[in-house]
Amino acid sequence: MGSIEFDAVDLAIVHALDIDGRMPFARIAEVLGVSDATVVRRYRRMRASGAIRVVAIGDTRRTGQAAWVLRVRCVPDAVEAVAEGLGRRSDVAWVQLLSAGAEVMCVTRPRGPQARGDQLLRNIGRAAGVGELEAHCILRVVVGGPPGWRAQNIGLDADQVAALTRFAPVVDPDAPLPPWSDDDRALFAALSRDGRMSFADLARTCGTSESAVRRRLEVLRATGVLYFEVETDPEYLGYAMPAFLWMSVRPSALDAVAEAVAADARAVFAAVSTGRANFLVNVLCRDTADLYDFIAHTLGSVEGITNVETTPIVETFKREGPMPQPRRRR
Repeated sequence: MGSIEFDAVDLAIVHALDIDGRMPFARIAEVLGVSDATVVRRYRRMRASGAIRVVAIGDTRRTGQAAWVLRVRCVPDAVEAVAEGLGRRSDVAWVQLLSAGAEVMCVTRPRGPQARGDQLLRNIGRAAGVGELEAHCILRVVVGGPPGWRAQNIGLDADQVAALTRFAPVVDPDAPLPPWSDDDRALFAALSRDGRMSFADLARTCGTSESAVRRRLEVLRATGVLYFEVETDPEYLGYAMPAFLWMSVRPSALDAVAEAVAADARAVFAAVSTGRANFLVNVLCRDTADLYDFIAHTLGSVEGITNVETTPIVETFKREGPMPQPRRRR
């Protein structure tokens, strides 16, 4: 993967794709006041370098499935093999190496609305090199999901956001969930590799017509079963100090802590969970001073946090989509 720097147009494209990952390039170009060719060229350049990728994600909150955060402690010689093995699984996302390199963290992603999110737990503890497994079932997501990562949404002004949002799909959270089929499984798999795959390519992959794929994708998006996310390497945006925080919070303080964390754009994921640590937070900070500020001021501003364990993220093996080759650090 190459190394690039984002300029104002690049940041605007990233922001636009966070509003709608399948937003037509022509519409983005019109709002930005640049040519269609410019947007296409910039997007392809960023994607080829590994700086961004649009991927489809199933929303377990909408389907009522359990998602898990796993903390796997390994013997040093086995940690990369464990991480890469987890990264190859389609039901696992966010495989990251923590601390001094002896721990792997990952998030389970059920393969479809009818799949269970705890299937991986049955055998990972028996994997070679695994010393201890800590499993946290997600009870409530505080930060994360369809709204996207706020810290990367800095490229558009309010008028441009409004202009693009008018064309973004509207989700009805009360709509009945559509029946699940094998065609949907193939559609999810294709869009998890490339969320901007054309309808013609999706139709060939799923063995159906373009019109059928288009209608089905509209239903899945409108009911909130599927949404699109822009994966951005945070280093391109200046965030060089990612960390995962494992917090113990008194039950009476959960809402107050959730409100404080959700108000800080450095938090890209936060959830109330089961386990010894019942509040999990993933932050992207610019440096150690920025991480200190989050801990001392954002967390320090609320009562009820009894313990915070901070584990720097040393390497990211996999984000939401399939694991890239070669891997991109951080």
